[in-house]
Amino acid sequence: MDRIESLGSVINAPEHQKSLTLAANDRAPGRARSFTRDVLTAWEVEDLLDQAVLIVSELTTNAERHGRTPDAGPGLPSRTDGAPAEEITLTLALQAGVVGIEVEDNSPEAPLPQNPSLYATGGRGLYLVSATADAWAACPKEDGRGKRVIALVRRPEAPITS
Repeated sequence: MDRIESLGSVINAPEHQKSLTLAANDRAPGRARSFTRDVLTAWEVEDLLDQAVLIVSELTTNAERHGRTPDAGPGLPSRTDGAPAEEITLTLALQAGVVGIEVEDNSPEAPLPQNPSLYATGGRGLYLVSATADAWAACPKEDGRGKRVIALVRRPEAPITS
């Protein structure tokens, strides 16, 4: 089975699911972290909270910084000034002790790990996601306008199904 389909199975057939659409601005990561804390607490999976919040923070920061629409073509939703609406959609899901995290943005470009210098203050986000998530992958959205990045965090006793 394709890796993204396997990861997406948690998002597409969950016991619980909740989504939040955010404006792609510097407030998005903080709002996404608060949303994640609230949702995972309500679902009683606080043991996965730190991992999930870190992943959400890194993925929404990447989406805010790099997930812009490449060319404002016809048919894209727009603000009152005519510029394309830049949004990030965060979806959290829970299935059999596995938390699925999906972040959608408007850029079709796949996220690529950077090679930051030793003293750089950024560029390590995807390394943190790789180290924290049990699995993650990215793929284009079905409509071809943007991408989705999916990460999974599981309880030690919860199997990842394929």
